Amino acid sequence: QKVQLTADTPITHSIQSFAPNGGLRKEVYMESMSSCPENLDVLDALIDARHQLAQSLGFESYSHRFLQDKMAQSPQAVFAFLQDLQHRIKPVYKQEMEVLSSAKQQLEGSAEVEPWDVKFYVKLLKAQAGIDPNELAPYLSLSNCLNATQILVQQLFGIKMQEVELKVGERWDINDDEDPNSTRFIPKEEQIRKFIFWEEDTGRELGVMYLDLHPRPGKYTHAAHFTVRCGCLKNGPGSEYQQPIVALVCNMNTGQASFSSHQEVETFFHELGHALHSLLSRTNFQHLSGTRAAMDFVETPSHWMEHYAWCEDFLPLLATNANGEPIPEPLVQGLSRSRNKFRFLEMQSQIVLANFDQIVFGARQGQRVSPKEVWALIHRQSGVPFADGTHWFTNVGHLVTYGAGYYGYLYSQIFASGIWNELFHKKSMERMSGEKIWKKLLIHGGARDANVMLEDLLGHKPTVEHYWKSLQE
Repeated sequence: QKVQLTADTPITHSIQSFAPNGGLRKEVYMESMSSCPENLDVLDALIDARHQLAQSLGFESYSHRFLQDKMAQSPQAVFAFLQDLQHRIKPVYKQEMEVLSSAKQQLEGSAEVEPWDVKFYVKLLKAQAGIDPNELAPYLSLSNCLNATQILVQQLFGIKMQEVELKVGERWDINDDEDPNSTRFIPKEEQIRKFIFWEEDTGRELGVMYLDLHPRPGKYTHAAHFTVRCGCLKNGPGSEYQQPIVALVCNMNTGQASFSSHQEVETFFHELGHALHSLLSRTNFQHLSGTRAAMDFVETPSHWMEHYAWCEDFLPLLATNANGEPIPEPLVQGLSRSRNKFRFLEMQSQIVLANFDQIVFGARQGQRVSPKEVWALIHRQSGVPFADGTHWFTNVGHLVTYGAGYYGYLYSQIFASGIWNELFHKKSMERMSGEKIWKKLLIHGGARDANVMLEDLLGHKPTVEHYWKSLQE
């Protein structure tokens, strides 16, 4: 019996992660990584248009234009950062690849790691190391996650996160009067939810967050934080403040009110970090509100919040089973051990994409480079498994929204790691730490220089060296 599947990310990711049949993994991989070939022409046109725009304004390349007001400031600085990181991870990346190769040799009789093997063997080896997804799943309910989140924002910031009913006409998942027998009807536990954030001491409303967490036909298939309305002064100094409204959108890989993996929990907290940045900023102008910050800094709050999905102090509150029993200590320790296991495989992939982004939007030596050729070359130079004929980058929307700025994901991890280690490690729910990051960083959105904010918050700017040392601990 044939089954037809879409190439949506949750489906292809699950097959590549859990299907023991290498032929099936390859088929799904090749299909998903060579989809949207029409986007090759679209990307070429985008690259040309951006280059022409930059040159008409007196810049050598689009990358030079884009980076002039970012933290890195120049393509040379970005390449130096990526080369530094690449040099540091090269030995450990090689070791991780050798572990995958050995596992494949034992299971399939072949030591050559193909691109469709990576996710499967990473999942397999992590499970063998003590993280069984089935054992973890009963502790990852959505209700516990939201309860823990409410406690966290109260402890850190003195903020009440209150759920309220949506008004008529406010929801976008189903009609307000949808027939329960209709194929469009969505169970209550999977519908959009609304939370108002209040400052407990003053009773001041800070903003609204919608949660749209479950998949449905026609819905955006990834995870993201969307700003519905930015915060700002309505009519200049002394006027009323316009409260921000945000939507946190995910696609939990299950039809139940629970997470199907710890990775989904981490994703939820990543997007929550963006939401808090938007909700807690207080800026005069809307275009500087919350996440309207420098592209190579804006992921800092989201990477900071990811730490809570792994925090040994917070996990017993976050992860409890149906009987209210917290996650057992052996599982907590297993999660902690697994965090850095094969971390450098992912980091190497991020470096590849960041380099690709810089090259295609960077300075030209004669004719425009071919994105497909650059993509293949960078993979082979970096030792990352690659399949001829694939062009996954045609599905990477960040080349549009983050063009010449994709390195910012790695760049921001440096800052987030420094913030966590200095302010929140072993004191993850202390009000003093929460007040510091709110009043010295989150509150400013993009209205203050990120370098100045980091210096003010930590007394110094975190460096690659600091980050690297934290990964070795």
